[in-house]
Amino acid sequence: MKKILIASTALVSTAGLAAAEVALSGRAEMGIYQYNAAFGGPNPGGIQFFTDIDVTFTMSGETDNGLSFGASVDLDEGGAVSNATQNNSDDGGATIFISGAFGTVTMGDTDGALDWAMTEAGNVGNPGSLADDETTHAGYLGAYLDGANDGQILRWDYTSGAFGVAVSLEDDNGSTAANTGVGYAIGFKYSLDLSGTTVNFGVGHQKAADGAGVTPDAKATGVSVAANFANGLSAGVTYTNMSNMANDKHVGLGLGYTTGAFSVHANYGKFTGQGANPDTKGYGLAAAYDLGGGAVVHFGYGSSKVTGGPTAKSMSLGLGLSF
Repeated sequence: MKKILIASTALVSTAGLAAAEVALSGRAEMGIYQYNAAFGGPNPGGIQFFTDIDVTFTMSGETDNGLSFGASVDLDEGGAVSNATQNNSDDGGATIFISGAFGTVTMGDTDGALDWAMTEAGNVGNPGSLADDETTHAGYLGAYLDGANDGQILRWDYTSGAFGVAVSLEDDNGSTAANTGVGYAIGFKYSLDLSGTTVNFGVGHQKAADGAGVTPDAKATGVSVAANFANGLSAGVTYTNMSNMANDKHVGLGLGYTTGAFSVHANYGKFTGQGANPDTKGYGLAAAYDLGGGAVVHFGYGSSKVTGGPTAKSMSLGLGLSF
């Protein structure tokens, strides 16, 4: 779910230690949503009320020699018994980092290097929706192979001017029958400023460990190009080649436009099935009107189609409130 967070902060200090900043932010959503019977989900075929509350704690500090460090935990992800505090091998919606001249090392609920480098079609000028309809359709590719193992990621990234590089690992950690593998990814990105138009390039490769050593590891290699224009228009395209998976390639397109308080977004994606697997495609729409003060009216729509199957649709409409 997309979150625009406005933090209220408090300073906490301990004798002999540098002052640290703790920020509390939140978001609440209310409205309606609907899935048709082909899509599944709660109450398929009928309109249902939608409510959601998300609270995030963000902490940051600095060492005496200038290293920055911090952590955040999303209580919406933690569940009734939070894995962020009670399970050391599950991030539970928590992220921890330390940063310096060497770059930034991040562990927990964060992007792998391929996802870090790529500009996803659904991130191009997307104002978001209550139920993420525009980024949950069957043709959308978002996290690539992140989460193929235990979902806890270790990433190092370094940025110098317009250039950035990242390397990440994701441990199997017993998520499969045998804890024998480590997934990895590498990504590069470059930002080009053309007199008010910014063009972002991304490329990367990722391998997920199968853990059991029975089937070949899933792999993905992707490239993306996205541009933000001075007139409020944004556009992007992604191409991902995959192996040892149900699909062998994916193409994604995204468009966005913002003028004043109004924003609109559209994206399209298609997976090409490998072997006997069918092609899968879909598109998503999102629109928002900013009322000011952290209140935004959101609309989302998603449509999914598997070759030979019915079309599935989802929709949501309501208010997003940021605190």
